[in-house]
Amino acid sequence: MPVSVAAETGWLPDCVYTGEKFESGLAFFADGLGRITRFSRTPADLAAAKRLPGQAALPGLVNGHGQTFARALRGRSEPRARTLPAGPGWPDWVGQAAGRLSAEDRYDLARMAFLEMMLSGVTCTSEFHAIHGPPAGGLGAELDPGAREILRAAHDLGLRLALVNVAFGRAGFQQPDNPAEACLATGPLERYAAQTDRLREFAAAHYPADEAWIGIAPHSLRTVPLDYLKGLAAYAHTHRLRFFAPVAERPEDNEACVAEHGRRPVALLAELGLLGKRFTAIHAAQISAEEARLIGAAKATVCVCPSSGSNPGRPIAPLDELRSAGAEIAVGSGGSGQFNLLAGARLIGAQGSGPRPGRSPAAAWFHALTVAGARSLGAPGGALEVGRPADFFTVSLFDPSVVGADTGSLLAQVVFALERRAIRDVWVGARPRLANGRHPLQGAIIGRFVELQQRLWPAD
Repeated sequence: MPVSVAAETGWLPDCVYTGEKFESGLAFFADGLGRITRFSRTPADLAAAKRLPGQAALPGLVNGHGQTFARALRGRSEPRARTLPAGPGWPDWVGQAAGRLSAEDRYDLARMAFLEMMLSGVTCTSEFHAIHGPPAGGLGAELDPGAREILRAAHDLGLRLALVNVAFGRAGFQQPDNPAEACLATGPLERYAAQTDRLREFAAAHYPADEAWIGIAPHSLRTVPLDYLKGLAAYAHTHRLRFFAPVAERPEDNEACVAEHGRRPVALLAELGLLGKRFTAIHAAQISAEEARLIGAAKATVCVCPSSGSNPGRPIAPLDELRSAGAEIAVGSGGSGQFNLLAGARLIGAQGSGPRPGRSPAAAWFHALTVAGARSLGAPGGALEVGRPADFFTVSLFDPSVVGADTGSLLAQVVFALERRAIRDVWVGARPRLANGRHPLQGAIIGRFVELQQRLWPAD
């Protein structure tokens, strides 16, 4: 059952973002379950609300594609700053780290990543849970301990979590197994489905449904054969789960799909009936205008992860074509670059992508960071509206990065200029999680993470 807060809680910041604009002199209130019940300008309500002087309130950001494990590799795996031995690719770096981590280490690692997200205004994230360990057990194997610890970490921080259980059945079409990828393997479809059943049951038994829930994804289209992919589609449909898939991140992803299936990834997914409102394509950097139209016509979402691919010249999805076609655009942190979604949106904006017609650039990107991300994950937040949870963060209006902004220019300054230090408080479900820019567990989380990194990379 959800944890109740006070019978009614109210807040009165200097201004609050209600969708497309900031409003002053407006209080908002939440009930005992943390859901927003009303907005009010009456003197009695303004007097009753908790005053947040010098602050603006905005709906919490939603991270559409998170990978906590990548936090351990920051500054080591990126091509421009690589300190690990050179190898064929990411699996070698992941495999090196994964073999050294216990389940408790996964908890400490996830807490550090989640803390960084929350310090950046995130109140809900996905977790692309791909590091499972080798599938040594049969269908009766116990619950994946890494997934259990990631769920616990999000709960202890107070962050909403869509845990996406990732399927990995093989190295690739006609490709030999890579020993470095053993930590990714989930075994045959039957075992993956049984493990996902257990994960769903565990989440439902230990956490409120709007705090933690399960989605599914293939690691990539190359790592599951066609029958496996069809089985994932059927599983998602049966249990009404969100389905995510990395799609066409690189030209070779398209080439491999054509070689095996005779069609490109978007066409294959459409043929299998996967494109729809419950589907999110991750990356989609190498799609054509026609593929963008297919995604848009299905009202699917594309999640771009600019800060995880911050290497110079790395392309992103054709956002103008996708938006014109009707697709939603969400933003994720992805790999180990950084977990600051606002900084990621700025990387995209620097490439000149325009907003949806009738919406300012700042409003378009803030929509992507909130409403579209929540829609992609099936999350309850994304906007400060009656009936939605009171998930929000506050910004100091006296921080040098936004000081002097009025209600008309504040959103643009938040989206395009806000420094992370300006984020003061974070509330999730009307419960305070961050106060004065600090989480109550922050010292312990950082201390444990420092010890973890020293053990993980002793030669650094």
